Amino acid sequence: MTRLEEVRTAIAENTVPGGSAFGRAAAEVIMLTLTEQREMDDATLATLLTETSDWLVATKPSMTSVRTVADIAAQAQVAGGPDAVIAAMAEFIADSERAIATIADHAATYFHPGTTALYHSYSGSLIHILRRAAETTPDLTYLFTESRPYRESRRIVTALADLPITWVTYSDASVAIAASRADFAIVGVDALFEDGSFANKTGTLALALACQYAGIPLYAVTEMSKLYRGDPADVSMELRPPVEMHEGWDQAVSGKVEQINQFFEITPANLVTAYLTDKGVLTPDQVGA
Repeated sequence: MTRLEEVRTAIAENTVPGGSAFGRAAAEVIMLTLTEQREMDDATLATLLTETSDWLVATKPSMTSVRTVADIAAQAQVAGGPDAVIAAMAEFIADSERAIATIADHAATYFHPGTTALYHSYSGSLIHILRRAAETTPDLTYLFTESRPYRESRRIVTALADLPITWVTYSDASVAIAASRADFAIVGVDALFEDGSFANKTGTLALALACQYAGIPLYAVTEMSKLYRGDPADVSMELRPPVEMHEGWDQAVSGKVEQINQFFEITPANLVTAYLTDKGVLTPDQVGA
């Protein structure tokens, strides 16, 4: 399998680690696609770019970083052709990697000795932040929900297993109990909107409501490249195959029980304490600006 096939497969099978990584993966797909097809004339390459971008957005409609990459590629194509697109994609990847390091700097101020932080789902940016905190701050406890059906919250534990952290897992249904035992909650972002709301893995809204009830802050971690300036309704919340949920349950397999496997949902701005971004710490009402 070539590197291009490998990245396309990871995007299609939803194994890319988080929204920022999906943006970088999309940029790599475009860059590799154009590089491998350089013998084509510019008009054919432009068509190929459009087809590739359309596939990326259709495959991950909830990931606004992918939309951003597609827009940057289209603008570069108009301005300078394939070479400009390839350069723009490489620049996007480098900028994204630098942005994550900047976000971790902002997040570091929220972790103190003895802090108990709650997280939900999987995020490459979140891994960076939690690792930095654990390496510099003693006696941290990380609480996490399962994040069904994939239980991807466990992947962060695996990624940070070498660090001296106390780990405690909660079922998604007991998120209110988890929030009552945390100092704050911190989550990744798959789509950011001008009104200060954001989309993330389903279960994030329940977590946000639990934080409000428990009286603890909810911080969302994001690159500003995920900002979508249009109507949030334009960004569909991805539905995954029902088979991921039923685990061989006869009533579901037979079709007697309908299953809705919605993978993302929107959390409104009034439930967010602050966004930790590469442009600084922003309140929801500062996001659009």
